Amino acid sequence: MVYKIADFNIEINSVYPNIHDFCADYLCKENTNVDFSITTTYDDIKFELDNGRKNGATGVCTKTYLEELAVYRKICSSVLQYDAFLMHGALIEHDGKGYLFTAKSGTGKTTHINLWKELFGDDKVTIVNGDKPIIRFIDGKAYAYGTPWCGKEGYNVNTRVELCAIIFLERAVDNSILKISSDVALPRILSQIMLTDSPNLGKQLELIDRLFSSVNTYLLKCNMDIEAARVAYAGMSSDDGRE
Repeated sequence: MVYKIADFNIEINSVYPNIHDFCADYLCKENTNVDFSITTTYDDIKFELDNGRKNGATGVCTKTYLEELAVYRKICSSVLQYDAFLMHGALIEHDGKGYLFTAKSGTGKTTHINLWKELFGDDKVTIVNGDKPIIRFIDGKAYAYGTPWCGKEGYNVNTRVELCAIIFLERAVDNSILKISSDVALPRILSQIMLTDSPNLGKQLELIDRLFSSVNTYLLKCNMDIEAARVAYAGMSSDDGRE
């Protein structure tokens, strides 16, 4: 079956049928040309199991979940040649602008983006993706897309938004936001993407450099109060942060 993800027509050939339910909202409704194909094998599924154990995963993972990870990994590698990459973060749209909040798991990304909905209203803020959006460059602009890989809350919309800011979250008692330079942002962003060991690594680093030229980056120190969303929005709107 063929799915439109980040405006790519991706054919997915799987071991198990569950991945097609997982990607159902992205299914191409009519015949179309395929940009690239993904095929998973039992070896790919075993690799994800072994990789999880190597990285300290202790929970029980089903084979169908492991195949979802395998498809995700293959897409990560394939989209690089099309000036796109996947990044860990929570993506929202407000007033036509995309804001990507990223941090270590458990920091409070989901809580923070819901504060934006509380502040501005459900009809004014769209959660485009809750965990792993795709960032793609088109005609010199950076766009961020929803994907089926969206976290346990299931926040995802099959759409795109022009990306205007990447915000690195840190827990703090008081709320503050600071615009940061690419040198400060680089190690933070490298920890939130899937780096590949393939020859495409250079391409991935090139895309990150382009990202810094297109999108502002901020450090948001925040608590879980609605004031955190207000401070974040005000700081980015006025661009008062200093490098």
